[in-house]
Amino acid sequence: MAEIKETTEAAERLKIFRKAEKMGQEEFGKSLGLDHSVISRYENNRLNIPIDFVKKLHEVFNISFEWFYTGKGNRKHTPEKASLIKDIKTLETNQQILSQQVESLKAELLKLHRDFHAFKANVK
Repeated sequence: MAEIKETTEAAERLKIFRKAEKMGQEEFGKSLGLDHSVISRYENNRLNIPIDFVKKLHEVFNISFEWFYTGKGNRKHTPEKASLIKDIKTLETNQQILSQQVESLKAELLKLHRDFHAFKANVK
């Protein structure tokens, strides 16, 4: 049985974004090449939202990575005729977000590794 998790901010923002696009789960999923049930599971946090999915959201709907992961800024990425410094700051923010996700995943992986070995030791 799938583990039910508390709603995450990313799951909530996905739903907010979809509704702002005035799309139902079925239409939204089709736009991304997914079944509506997958969208539902992402929005209800029954499935973790993979980075590849967020990248696809950006490619198809121009969603802002910063908004999706932090809730800051605009929902949609709007390329500006900005200076190189602003672009660098955006890249730094994206890099920080990804670094935090990598560290979080690393911690989860280490915990799973420890739990597996503890379980394995108890089984013998």
